[in-house]
Amino acid sequence: MTKKVDDFDSANEVQSNWLKWNVVGEDKFVGTLIAKRSMKSSIPGKEGEMVNVYDFKVSYGLFHVTDDDKKVVPEPVTIEDGEIYSVGGTKIIDRQMTNIKIGQIIGLKYTETVPSKTKGFAPAKIIKVFLQKNDDGSLKMDEEFLAERNSPEDGYDQM
Repeated sequence: MTKKVDDFDSANEVQSNWLKWNVVGEDKFVGTLIAKRSMKSSIPGKEGEMVNVYDFKVSYGLFHVTDDDKKVVPEPVTIEDGEIYSVGGTKIIDRQMTNIKIGQIIGLKYTETVPSKTKGFAPAKIIKVFLQKNDDGSLKMDEEFLAERNSPEDGYDQM
């Protein structure tokens, strides 16, 4: 007799992978930009505002999470090659991402924290975008991703 499988068991639920920025200089990754989209914010004080979201197929990277007490967990999360992660846009990230193309390989790194200009608000986390270049100085593009994206059975929306 075959055991009945519950297709909707919580173990089968797809989890969203949102990159967290918690440790200056250590939280970073390199990956391919696979999508740019907008969604309504759920951040307190900004609920309903439209924010940019950038989806990446990550080559390598790591970041730190916080525990239930909002303390940074010392052991970083290592991102495996090919995993998909989302990064929420900020004014700084959005400005840097303006000229980045779908399929381009870039790096993002949490480089510093600056005090908020508004009293009572959290400090601003400065995330910098780093271009990845080939030996000849040209921008690195993920040719494999772009070829898959342009095939009719790729599964990617034409962006």
